Amino acid sequence: MTAGWILLILGILVLWLFQSRSKSEQLRKYKRKVRRLQKSSGGLEQSIATSGQRLDVLLSAVNEVVMRVDHTGRVMAANSMANRRFAMDRQHALPQSMLLFFRDPDWHKAFSSALELLPEPSILPDMEVDGRMLSPRLAPLGDDQALLLCVDMTDTYKLEAQRRTFLSNLMHDLKTPLTSLLGYARSMEKFGDDEGFRKEAAHVIADEAKHVNHLLDALLRLDQIEFSPREDGVSCEAEAVLQQVCDMLAPQCKEKTIELICDSGPEGAALAILDDELERIVSNLLVNAVNHAPPDSQIEIRLTITGEMASIVIEDQGDGISEKDLPRVTERFYRVDKARARKDGGHGLGLAIVKELIEKNSGELKLSNRMCPSNSSSQGLCAEVILPLAVAHA
Repeated sequence: MTAGWILLILGILVLWLFQSRSKSEQLRKYKRKVRRLQKSSGGLEQSIATSGQRLDVLLSAVNEVVMRVDHTGRVMAANSMANRRFAMDRQHALPQSMLLFFRDPDWHKAFSSALELLPEPSILPDMEVDGRMLSPRLAPLGDDQALLLCVDMTDTYKLEAQRRTFLSNLMHDLKTPLTSLLGYARSMEKFGDDEGFRKEAAHVIADEAKHVNHLLDALLRLDQIEFSPREDGVSCEAEAVLQQVCDMLAPQCKEKTIELICDSGPEGAALAILDDELERIVSNLLVNAVNHAPPDSQIEIRLTITGEMASIVIEDQGDGISEKDLPRVTERFYRVDKARARKDGGHGLGLAIVKELIEKNSGELKLSNRMCPSNSSSQGLCAEVILPLAVAHA
């Protein structure tokens, strides 16, 4: 073999060794890069998992229904309020489809459309769950997840229903007497020469005008109670107020042969309330008792002191209030059944005024039926007014 060929072969071997070492070096570099990427990926995954856990912990402190869902509509995580409202603890472990917790086809159709619109936020139809009305919102969370926030609107719906009922009853209570006034006014144009009719019309017009005036006065009083702040340091002598109200109603009780028993409690007891407000509370409850107590019965009013609170109890022996009406009789314009209907043509605001006055003065009103142990039939209404003593409140 000539020297030329030997040199050629050596050159090829040197070139091959150089390329092999270069490739080995490149391979080692690639391996180092792969390890760094794997390490970085693992840290990123850990970071994402940690962030998700932190988010779930944060959402658990929110006092509204909050769920973390993916782009397919699966619930990935939920806070304690969502677990309670949707009874998730009784279902399988998360993640689970939202269909498992709320089965309303129309709502899920809107939910699917909202998921397709992500990352655009969406407002979803209301949900009725566990007796509560929820107003859901869908907000984007990253590329493939979203937050489903369901705000509890139950109280708002109730207030809106009460507002509509209030306005409806108010219009009815105003329209009835105004219609009567208009009718008699027009009739007097035709039958004004009849003296008997004039007297009848004048009597009806006066009564209806008085009813409208009482209604407007009661509404104004409620408005004043609602928006006027409570005065500090007020005080009234309970014994004098109770005795004054009992003396005022003594003629009515005598007319109905009702025995009025007044126990004004310990002498000098001072309550943290204005005199006229306590008088309005007691007189309203006592008038209500007199109106519904049968003849030859008893009405008892008594004042007792327990610790820093005073209790004024008024008990009659009438028909009581049906149990279904008891929780609502203090609502404005609420009408009870015929057994306890107002006999004086009242406007249905009396107990509402009483309740709001008591609550304004840091007190509480409790209404209950007195029951006879022998036959478990109602033996009248028991109204208890709890108010703080003046010294205790100060």
